[in-house]
Amino acid sequence: MKASLEHLSKSAEALSFEIKEVKQARFDAPYHFHPELELTLIIAGEGKRFIGNQISDFGPGDLVLLGTNLPHCWQNHRKDWLSEDPEEDAAQALVIHFSSDFLGEAFMNKRESVTIKSLLDRAKLGFSIQGNTQDKIAREMLLLRGLAPFPRLLQFLQILHTLSIQTADLHPIESSQSHYALSTVDLERINRVYAYVIANYTHEVHLDEVAHLANMTETAFCRYFKKVTQKTFVELVTEFRIKHACQLLRSTSKPMIEICFESGFGNLSHFNKQFKQWIKMPPRQYRKLTLEWNQNPNAVKV
Repeated sequence: MKASLEHLSKSAEALSFEIKEVKQARFDAPYHFHPELELTLIIAGEGKRFIGNQISDFGPGDLVLLGTNLPHCWQNHRKDWLSEDPEEDAAQALVIHFSSDFLGEAFMNKRESVTIKSLLDRAKLGFSIQGNTQDKIAREMLLLRGLAPFPRLLQFLQILHTLSIQTADLHPIESSQSHYALSTVDLERINRVYAYVIANYTHEVHLDEVAHLANMTETAFCRYFKKVTQKTFVELVTEFRIKHACQLLRSTSKPMIEICFESGFGNLSHFNKQFKQWIKMPPRQYRKLTLEWNQNPNAVKV
């Protein structure tokens, strides 16, 4: 799996933005990025979404707005069984792609468009859309499919306007856009590395393989990666593993040893040490506090 610049195909009837309905057995798009912004609603399917270097669970209703060149992919959970109705196992999403000046640069610089332009600028880190705004936008996106071109455009502008004013329900996904401001060549190279890590972080990760992906020697790659991302390659892999463990601790009752190996750590002692170093508390305490938070939202959040 390689992260690469995706050139989105446009149909002959494409207007100012494109709506794509995705329905397949599993989401199979690789880790990729593109200059267009993306608004994605998950209709069916469960799994993990990777945006930048953030890992989150997704399920029906999940809604995100992704800024330009922000790498991403969705991966379904693997099932050990299939239902009798294939429709129940399908992954389904509604995806809207559009450029930051989809109605022209002059329009975006008009006074009436200032809040929408600000929204699209801030979307560089990606937004998870939650709360009442999530429900409202999901309904309006589904209605877009049956509209004629001009009403569809007006409805899409209303969607963007709603997102631009309901800032409390927009939660940033990424913490930093530092390496997404690179040249296209460097961005493709770095995201090939991220794609490799996403595909392999729960198993063994080999420095020689990832250096080969970057077309560098191991030493040169380590220097280059640290310069671009401000972290070592080992730190990146550990970060993905810790975030995966956090997801399992929050959402499952799996025993600690199972979480340790499923997250890519070789032994429980190393897992506990790394987890405490990154999260500033042992994994058992983290699970206890997140459980308390889920039961009492007024408690101090971890």
